Amino acid sequence: MEEFKLIELQQSRDFSRKINSTFEFLRQNYKILLKSVLYIAGPPVLVGSLLLGSFIGEFFSLLQGTQTGSPEMATDYFLSVSFWLQMILMVILLFISYIITIATINAYIILYKEKQTNKLEVSDVWNKARQIFWPYLGTTILFFLAFIIAYIALLIPIFIMSDMSSVFLVFLGFPIVICGIIYLVVSSSLTYFVQAYEKKNFFDSIARSFRLVNNGKWWSTFGLLAILQLIVGTVSYIFLIPYYIIVFTASLHSAQSGSPFELSDTMGIVILVCFTLYYLAQMLMYSLPHIGVAFQYFNLVELKEARGLLAQIETLGQQDTSTRPEENF
Repeated sequence: MEEFKLIELQQSRDFSRKINSTFEFLRQNYKILLKSVLYIAGPPVLVGSLLLGSFIGEFFSLLQGTQTGSPEMATDYFLSVSFWLQMILMVILLFISYIITIATINAYIILYKEKQTNKLEVSDVWNKARQIFWPYLGTTILFFLAFIIAYIALLIPIFIMSDMSSVFLVFLGFPIVICGIIYLVVSSSLTYFVQAYEKKNFFDSIARSFRLVNNGKWWSTFGLLAILQLIVGTVSYIFLIPYYIIVFTASLHSAQSGSPFELSDTMGIVILVCFTLYYLAQMLMYSLPHIGVAFQYFNLVELKEARGLLAQIETLGQQDTSTRPEENF
């Protein structure tokens, strides 16, 4: 049986060591971590992905009806109460599952550091995740509002340029907006972990994230997140390959035969299964970037504040005191 070796989180690491430590942490803890994510966040993800797969199947059915000369079917469906109830329920469930997934992953990392072991129970992770779920819910809502405000603020100069009939400036403005959004996203990427680990409110957490990331470490944070997100996207999209094959084959057959676009019941079931597996895989794979964010947080804190070094110095002092022989008076 492999001997457990604690991974020291509070430590400065270069870029390659952060990547290696992220995969090492996942390898060491994947059993309980992924089990916790699956048990805690799995139910809303499963239901939400089933609703999404059902919606896509119904969309293709409506597309088929439109091509066969029944466009009123699509109008009736999109104006129906059942459509909007399904959409609202799907968005709510996927929104909740996103928050629960982040809360579960960060709860596990914090418990790992506090208890100095990977012998954790799902119930312990659930109790910790439940404590930070509501703060995370508020943070996500505020993030959404802040994103809208920032997006509008970045678009205002473009609208002004369009009134000035400057096509070149408008064309140049959109990349600037995208770069501005990427800058804000990367700068605030530590907010969730800071909020849970340091027990700060949203505004203090996002300010703390900006100070840490923009202390000469923005590009390293961007590179870390980009690589890990690319891995998550690549692996999870494997489960959508059958969906794209089905749609491409059906479209090609429809174009060659001149018949309306049509999906069989079996194809509809395959699409439903593909999207369900896709979101479940994505939920489990999200552990990777969030573990990377945690290592980046501890790395930046150590570089700026040397907490780990100070803790080691204090521990050495305590050890020296405890091992000193008693003096006789």
